[in-house]
Amino acid sequence: MFQTFLQQFIPAMEEGLTLGVPLGILLVILRRLPSEVYKKSFRAAMKWGFWLSIFVIAVRVGTRNAVSREMLEGLATIIALVGETVILLCLFRGARENVSKPLKFSVTAVVISLFLYHGFELWLIPVGSVISAVGDYFSTNFLMKILGFIFGTLFALISSFLVYKAADALNNTRLKFVFAVQIAACMIQQIIFLIQILMARGFLTGEFWMELMSPIINHSSSLIFVIFVAILVVPITLFSQPRPEKSPEYNPAEYRKILAGAIHKRRWGAGVIAALFLMTTTSTAGSYIANQEEEIVPAIPVEAENNSVDVDLEVVKDGHLHRFVYHASTGENVRYIVILKGGSAYGVGLDACEICGATGYFERDNQVICKLCDVQMNKATIGTRGGCNPIPIEYKIEDGKLKVPQAELEKNAKIFQ
Repeated sequence: MFQTFLQQFIPAMEEGLTLGVPLGILLVILRRLPSEVYKKSFRAAMKWGFWLSIFVIAVRVGTRNAVSREMLEGLATIIALVGETVILLCLFRGARENVSKPLKFSVTAVVISLFLYHGFELWLIPVGSVISAVGDYFSTNFLMKILGFIFGTLFALISSFLVYKAADALNNTRLKFVFAVQIAACMIQQIIFLIQILMARGFLTGEFWMELMSPIINHSSSLIFVIFVAILVVPITLFSQPRPEKSPEYNPAEYRKILAGAIHKRRWGAGVIAALFLMTTTSTAGSYIANQEEEIVPAIPVEAENNSVDVDLEVVKDGHLHRFVYHASTGENVRYIVILKGGSAYGVGLDACEICGATGYFERDNQVICKLCDVQMNKATIGTRGGCNPIPIEYKIEDGKLKVPQAELEKNAKIFQ
């Protein structure tokens, strides 16, 4: 039960933090600008972003194919990157009259885009739990999933509030520095995600991109620590902020009161550090507990004969996920999966995808699930490119065997480096 709880708690916490922390720091900055128009734009964008993310989820669930997750999040990421760049330029130039419109529109674009990406991902967690329960909504398993989502989201909100209060205790110069670090961390994640999409769509090909991105993709779950490091900058900057200077017009009592206020503000920084400790513990030890007992179908070793890797159809015709591993001439263990989709149609692909890398797939409740992002595959689409689907490979059915060309597996060995 605890494992099921963590499987929902951790992604809800991480998506909630990635959404809430930059928005909180941005709000602190906008509150200090002389014009009210920025704060109004922020509040309006929060409402639009929230309800748009709910609407998109509803459309996706209701129509299944009307909303492409990959295209939606890719577009939202591009808009966010442009908006974040404009905000940084405007803030470091100063809130002048001639930048008010670009800043206003950029704030709106960034807030809505972050909701359409991270808000969308956040709402997918409980929606996926409801769909997979298939009417069995009174089971302990379903209850643990919903509680995991609720507490993960609540923890993200509390942590984001602590960061907001700690950032609010900074002077303007240090606040802008903290915001720049936070936005830079978000942009790193966003750029990596865009490169993955471009690779998946065939716009970026070749050995250079595969060698560059393979280590990043294979360890993409660790990218959340970029956000954690950026959050850590907030309390460090707060603690290093010099104590208020004693002005001649202050009497001793007034100055002591100012010092006490400064000390009180530092407590928000201590709260952020405590929250960060819980975040990192949950994302490391918690993730280990959440995933260690996940049932993975063992990969059966296969060898090539006459330039072909063959598997008897009797082995794979039961409709369950089967994993095979071929030892390439370059030393890599190339894994691929086979599943009967229906009739005589098979889904065959590498045990890796172009977005999540070689983390692999497992079977849960007769569904194929991506091990990294816990996305459920549509069996009918296995064997076709796009999204989190397994990278398709050539095969043919002949003489009661499913045959994969040896050259096809050798060609894809670099994915498993």
